[in-house]
Amino acid sequence: MSSKKKTVRSPYPLPTKFPTPLEQASYKTYNWIENSLWPVKPVPFVATTVALAATLHYKYPENAILDVLPKFSSEAAEIAKTALVSAVGTYAGVFTLRKLLKYFYFSYKGFLFDNPKKPCLKTKIWGIVRHILSISPPILESCDRLLPNLPVPALKDTITEYLYSMKHILTEQELETITKQAQTFLEEEGKKLQRYTNLYSLFTDNYVTSFWQKYAYLHGRYPLLINSSVAHCDLLRDKDSTRAHRAARVTWIEVMSHLAVDRQQYKPLGDGLVCTRHYKNMYAVTRVPGEKIDELKLHGVQKHIVVVLRGKYYKVHVVDDKNNIYTIEQLTKIFHEMISREEKEDGVIGKVAALTHDTRDSWCKNRKKYFLENEINAQILKEIESAVFFFTLDEDDNYGYDPTNPEVLNNFLANTLSGDGTNRWVDKSLNYICSKNARCGGTTEHSIADGAEFDHIMENFVYVDLEIVGYKSVEEQEKMAIMSDNEKTSLKLATPLKFEIPDETMLTEITRCYEAHQVSKNDLDLFALAFRDFGKGRIKKCGVSPDAFIQMGIQLANYRDQGKFVLTYEPASVRFFANSRTETLRTVNDDSCAFVEAMLNENETKDAKIALLKKACETHVLRNKKCMVGQGVDRHLFVLYILSQGTGIESPFLDNYISQKWKLSTSHVPNVTNQCDEDTDPDNTWLGACFGAVAADGYGICYRFGGNHGIFANITSYHSAANTDSTRFAKLLSESFHELSDLFV
Repeated sequence: MSSKKKTVRSPYPLPTKFPTPLEQASYKTYNWIENSLWPVKPVPFVATTVALAATLHYKYPENAILDVLPKFSSEAAEIAKTALVSAVGTYAGVFTLRKLLKYFYFSYKGFLFDNPKKPCLKTKIWGIVRHILSISPPILESCDRLLPNLPVPALKDTITEYLYSMKHILTEQELETITKQAQTFLEEEGKKLQRYTNLYSLFTDNYVTSFWQKYAYLHGRYPLLINSSVAHCDLLRDKDSTRAHRAARVTWIEVMSHLAVDRQQYKPLGDGLVCTRHYKNMYAVTRVPGEKIDELKLHGVQKHIVVVLRGKYYKVHVVDDKNNIYTIEQLTKIFHEMISREEKEDGVIGKVAALTHDTRDSWCKNRKKYFLENEINAQILKEIESAVFFFTLDEDDNYGYDPTNPEVLNNFLANTLSGDGTNRWVDKSLNYICSKNARCGGTTEHSIADGAEFDHIMENFVYVDLEIVGYKSVEEQEKMAIMSDNEKTSLKLATPLKFEIPDETMLTEITRCYEAHQVSKNDLDLFALAFRDFGKGRIKKCGVSPDAFIQMGIQLANYRDQGKFVLTYEPASVRFFANSRTETLRTVNDDSCAFVEAMLNENETKDAKIALLKKACETHVLRNKKCMVGQGVDRHLFVLYILSQGTGIESPFLDNYISQKWKLSTSHVPNVTNQCDEDTDPDNTWLGACFGAVAADGYGICYRFGGNHGIFANITSYHSAANTDSTRFAKLLSESFHELSDLFV
């Protein structure tokens, strides 16, 4: 009996040559044309234009359209005129088709609320159109200009939903106060601010994103690590590897990904139904600090990375002088040679990256004084900020997962999130970390994009690493690292980057920033819960949404931990709309609270608890779908608040709203491509991501499903808070998962 062989195909092309400037200009021009025409491809468009021009010129030289245009004595001019008319005529058809798609196909969201087993006629027609469009699949940004604009919700609906979400959070007196403020807001300042919002929305495709990116991220003056950046780590058990080989694999795969994004060869999620505008921010991007506000600087496609090892900085080229992209084997040699130098920077200057860990305004001043005003340091800064990514070769050899010793995984995640104060260039869109025992992770600067983009990049990385690029034995990797005499001269070895000390105060500032980060790093309380008793498969058998199941488990655990319901944040996707980021799914509501209270009531029957859990999960799913179609609360209120500040309109209601703290900040890391098999070999499961708790006295919980066999929840809080303990919460959460599951036994 023969088994069907699995088809293995890379999620994007794997070129051997780096594009020349001319090639880059060519494919960018072609992609612009394709994105302007989709779902019509450029070749059929040109063919149709030529056919129409030939028909008009030879068969119907006299016609109403051509007759109204000037006659030319030159036949070439007449041909050009006919060709132009034909192109305009052909594009008129394409333009009409694209408008129909934008306002009917891409704007239709009824499929989200339909019964998938009995869809309505509109959904059936929509599904047929989607199938037809799949014949001409879009490239990464083909649908970006076809997505509908994010609608501005009705002010009354937002206020009503907001007050409903606060019923179980506030005391009776607090709720009465904010209800009165809300009523005054609706009758007075809210009307004017809503008019401003509606007016602004007419001149932009997304009335939220520019404000959100600017004021939720770039305007923040706090240090980015722990407070804003997101971290991730690799698999439960990685393949055996040397550090040099693993670093080479990471570099090669991410260079391939970098080129694929630039060429728009990433397959868009949802067949183009979701926004892809922020992928360009993933690689070779730096968040440049400013005194009052930062800015993102995109450096385009690049040929190098910058590595820090034992306090020493190196520029590592990823192509040779003939634009050939180095293979994994060649990069292994380059990394091995660099590691073998045994160079070390023992002085304070080896901690220079600590300056990037500072508050943004202070780092802005130091960046100007010690880097921009010094020729050598300015050049090194340019190399770092333009690099594809920043790579830390960490000397820690205790990264990984050990089911008998949770501290190993805790250390792994905590290190990826905070670093050691010297080995993250915080401004970079992407920092990668490879430990001495060849385990890998990363730290992502959050202003560039959101979880869906990060997940897409990571899932492609894991798939290419495991399925496309085979691992050789450690012995073969060690042999691979040895360079021949010819390779010692032909390969571009790592180039040292040595900072100057233009002023002794630079060393003082480095030390200050390093010591300040140690306080934050040591305050981080992280527990990485690897729950292996069951996963998504078991939850599906319970007949509830897996994400809602986790959220109800979190609510139950938090109530036991804190003795009350708290403001809970879960990001919801609004990527069906142009230039979108996220919305807030407020988890606490009547049904979630009724379920938690029932679970705490020993006299409540199992059947009643099951019914309340299913009702709470159904409500959670419905509220998530409402967020997905632009009916959320928080981004609307956020924009109203920003406009109130900009226009000088005082609003006690909005001031009250913006001051509330998210005591529970949660995030689900979804599987967005379904290409990674995490069940055949459970060890091929990504351990997930983590972020710092938003509130000083709250929790941050980032979770993902390890296929059908596990749940990975990485929990953060702060030792300085008397009311929180990440280890305690992890125990309560694990117990909650079992309690919810046991209801169905």
